[in-house]
Amino acid sequence: MTGEKKEETPHPVALTIAGSDSGGGAGIQADLKAFAACGVHGASVLTLVTAQNTQGVSGLEMLPEHLVRAQFEAVMGDLRPAAAKTGALGSEAVIGTVAEALSERPIDKLVVDPVIVSKHGDPLMPERAQRMIRDRMLEGAMLVTPNRHEAEALCGREVGNVASMKEAAKRIYDFGVQHVLIKGAHFDKIVRDIFFDGTGFIEFGADRIDSSRVHGSGCVYSAVITARLALEDELPEAIGFARDFISKAIENAPLVGRGIAPVNPMHEYWT
Repeated sequence: MTGEKKEETPHPVALTIAGSDSGGGAGIQADLKAFAACGVHGASVLTLVTAQNTQGVSGLEMLPEHLVRAQFEAVMGDLRPAAAKTGALGSEAVIGTVAEALSERPIDKLVVDPVIVSKHGDPLMPERAQRMIRDRMLEGAMLVTPNRHEAEALCGREVGNVASMKEAAKRIYDFGVQHVLIKGAHFDKIVRDIFFDGTGFIEFGADRIDSSRVHGSGCVYSAVITARLALEDELPEAIGFARDFISKAIENAPLVGRGIAPVNPMHEYWT
């Protein structure tokens, strides 16, 4: 019938709750680029601000808990994200604030990127805060995406081969998360990510690319999974897409700065 108003379908929204990287290589900057590359609208809740570039971090400031919560309420009260991820939360106070906010306004498709140990094995927060991530953030989340060193910190045992990755995934699953993806383990020429859903395992593999000289791969990987979930992919499908995506993002890292280059979430648009 002419003159009737067409009912429009809302565009998918994904939310990142993470820190700012002034160099644009990781954190919310990388997440929002990854969301855009996947065709979803990105919203953000900023937890901390870093002064950094390709050569390192020169400063860090936590945001007050009330401002973190205010951002979350503003986004949730209007945009209604279909999926969300958490990244660097930084402090026990902010971890508690985010955990409480998510318990009061749950997001079913929640991806927790723990950001507690770097891919080189360097701790990014004190052990007490690491335990708080495990105890407050995992229960009920759809997925947690630790790297090998983070998996060791979460489960308290060494991860040195595929068998131990699987055992670690089982232990992490017992903390109440729905699915576990231990990523980036390379014991030979293949990079292996191990996915566990509580009953069985799926192995996602890719040719090994030297990622020691790029920055932001973990952030982009979890952001792409989140974006694909917002687009209603099933979780294994979202992970498979993200695995291929991050390999291309690493291969097409732009030559910027004088240090470690950022991965390129926009590799389909420019290289």
